[in-house]
Amino acid sequence: MRKSLFALLLVGVLFLGVVASGCLGGGGTSKSSSSSPSSTKSSSQSSSSTTQSSSSPSSSATSTTSGTQTSSTSSTSSTTSHSTTSTTQSSSSSSPSTTSTTSTTTTSTSGQKVTIVLWHAMGQAEAQTFQDLISEFEIEHPNIQIKMVYKANLETALKAAIPAGKGPDLFIWAHDWIGKFAEGGLLKPIDKYVPSDFSDNFIPLAQDAFEYKGHYYAVPFAAETVALIYNKDMVKNPPKNFDEMKQIMQQYYDPNNGKYGIASPVNAYFLSGWVQAFGGYYFDDKTEKPGLNLTQTLEGFKFFFNNIWPYMAHTTDYNAQVSIFTDGNAPMMINGPWIISDVKKAGINFGVEPLPPIILNGKTYYPRPYGGVKLIYVTANAPDSKMQAIWTFLKWFSTSDDVATTLALQNGYVPVLKSVYNNTDITSDPILKGFMDAVQRAYLMPKSVKMAAVWGPVGQAITNIVGGKQTIEQALQDAQQQILKAISG
Repeated sequence: MRKSLFALLLVGVLFLGVVASGCLGGGGTSKSSSSSPSSTKSSSQSSSSTTQSSSSPSSSATSTTSGTQTSSTSSTSSTTSHSTTSTTQSSSSSSPSTTSTTSTTTTSTSGQKVTIVLWHAMGQAEAQTFQDLISEFEIEHPNIQIKMVYKANLETALKAAIPAGKGPDLFIWAHDWIGKFAEGGLLKPIDKYVPSDFSDNFIPLAQDAFEYKGHYYAVPFAAETVALIYNKDMVKNPPKNFDEMKQIMQQYYDPNNGKYGIASPVNAYFLSGWVQAFGGYYFDDKTEKPGLNLTQTLEGFKFFFNNIWPYMAHTTDYNAQVSIFTDGNAPMMINGPWIISDVKKAGINFGVEPLPPIILNGKTYYPRPYGGVKLIYVTANAPDSKMQAIWTFLKWFSTSDDVATTLALQNGYVPVLKSVYNNTDITSDPILKGFMDAVQRAYLMPKSVKMAAVWGPVGQAITNIVGGKQTIEQALQDAQQQILKAISG
């Protein structure tokens, strides 16, 4: 009897051992080469599961432009469900496409929070909108934290910190820094994360703004340029062409009583629209050569000084020109979206339209003022271990309809994301619509580091023309030679 019981017990022990062995052996490492990411927010990851894969541009392939959707490429919000006891590996695809579903890739252990530091120089109210949007991102991507840090003198702070191996992973500024920061080794290329058709998400002005000499260093999210701001109580219908605009200027010009036909700052930036209307330019980004000696540039300068300057207060002071309009002493002003808060405070009933086309000898010319594009840059200090998380954030911020709409409605930003250009929440705002139309014809401010040599000579040329010290031809010839000497030395 004892032997029989012992035998049965031994068989039971052996049976349990086999079962246990099978369970442990079957739960080793499971490989998934084609996990299917979706654009939903569902994520089931445990702090005890480890995700491993190689980083690839294809990780950004599933593009979503809706603000209610999240990128399927996030290292922290994959829709792939992982077991709490197993290690999952995911292989990445090598063909970036905005419509294909590819395997999810990550660069960090699930459960580990990645902190991305972003420096900026925005005012408190402006920055709060960013912080609110970032909070939404962090809810959708709980393993990524974005830390915003204000720097009053951003350029100085960045140039001191980055070479020392310190400072942020990201920073916000206009695109005109991209050349000098890239040349200075302060930026990190993000080419392998940017799909070949990524720029197609944006309006033409923004498509080239975040690329420099064949490399991507940032992503765009807003634009700005100047437009015609008019007083609706003085101008019932905005001018459809320059001839109508000139008639309005002539009607209101009465300098003896402090009244003028138009107000506009007078410097290289604000004159650029007229200078570049006929095909001329200060500086060509592709050839990296100045164009002040071109007949088209001369024609643009002459057009401004013969047709606009005579109806203005003859001062180059920025604030004085703005006050002329906000005090009701001019029916129109040329300025940008940054001045709108001052116009509203002044109680002006106003509208915004692009600078009107010029019709000469049966041909139509469109003023092309300089346009700037706001970017989020990636610094040279951003570690590779963070790059997948950084790209997840950058892609979300730059291609989300919700982000673009929120920034437009709350901060007055002119969006660059194509998908919101038919959004009635935005286009029903006449101020936003006016500037959105204006950026369509804007001339992208040059990115070349050599552009720094242009502003001074052009500014001096304008001063000399206004002061009667030189003719327009003489002033432009001198400026051309000064710029050539500066960029060749």
